[in-house]
Amino acid sequence: MTPFQLHGPAQTGHTPVSDVFLDEYMPAANGEYVKVYLYLLRCLKSDVQELSVTLIADKFDHTESDVHRALKYWEKMHLLKLEYDDSKTLTGICLTEDQAQKAVPGKAPSLKAEAPAQEPLPKPSKDGRPFSQEEARQLLFICEQYLGKTLSSTEVSRILFFHDTLGFSADLIEYLVEYCVSKGHKSLRYIESVAIGWHKSGYTTVTQAKEQTSTYNKAYFSILKAFGIFGRSPVEGEIAYMNKWMKEWGFSQELIAEACGRTMSAIHQPSFEYADKILSRWKEQNVTRLSDLAPLDQQHQTAKSKTDGQAPKKTAQSSRFHNFRERSYNFQELEKQLINH
Repeated sequence: MTPFQLHGPAQTGHTPVSDVFLDEYMPAANGEYVKVYLYLLRCLKSDVQELSVTLIADKFDHTESDVHRALKYWEKMHLLKLEYDDSKTLTGICLTEDQAQKAVPGKAPSLKAEAPAQEPLPKPSKDGRPFSQEEARQLLFICEQYLGKTLSSTEVSRILFFHDTLGFSADLIEYLVEYCVSKGHKSLRYIESVAIGWHKSGYTTVTQAKEQTSTYNKAYFSILKAFGIFGRSPVEGEIAYMNKWMKEWGFSQELIAEACGRTMSAIHQPSFEYADKILSRWKEQNVTRLSDLAPLDQQHQTAKSKTDGQAPKKTAQSSRFHNFRERSYNFQELEKQLINH
């Protein structure tokens, strides 16, 4: 939990909300965003002015991502300014409502207002224009049909975030939800993580998303096959590992399959954690193709042979069965003695 300082014009005894905010800003804003902004006004005039995103999230039973989205929205509206340190950690919020009113008298700024310097500008939507109320209503209805439930205000905020911040078109958002549900995931948190991944990968159309998801689906099942896993889809944790291997580390299917095979040989069961350790070591050793493994394997065998050669040899230890002097007997002579007796 990282605290930040809240500062602005001093207020005492009451929490003033300007008519400009009520008339121009509030009607177009998401209700959850309005609550966060009003809470900041309330905290500004109170004795406690050190806050954190975590505390605000807990206050309204939001996620921290929800609070961050609300803060960035109001910064785009020029009603506050987010302050960061060199490590991009939020250190302060300065309320600047008076400046916003002077800059755009009688009218709230457009959603296309300049984003803060610390964040990349969001990509525009496919058609370059904001949703109309009818388009938003239709999209939310479709999402509810896929998810099989009525969306809460927080969930609505998350879906609109895909358009307002990530720049997804209505068609792309619809395909995003359809794709995640088809994989057995109806959690908005999961859908949001997929959306952010698509955004980072530069997907702006349904065609791009379909091509890439098809490619990665084949790769996922290829990896499961290398582990000897058939008849099911990968679960979320397994997908996270595979995405790391393919997208972040850039390993080929051949190398990943090799790591899976070595995992099976070593522990005789599929283990993404074990394969991840193998691939992590290969990443440190700059392995980029199968041929890179031969000299590394040879080095390992040479080092192992030296270690085995230096191991002390075990000497035979005497036991109570060997702690006597062995004697030789003439069994024919003994037999004669027994007969004569």
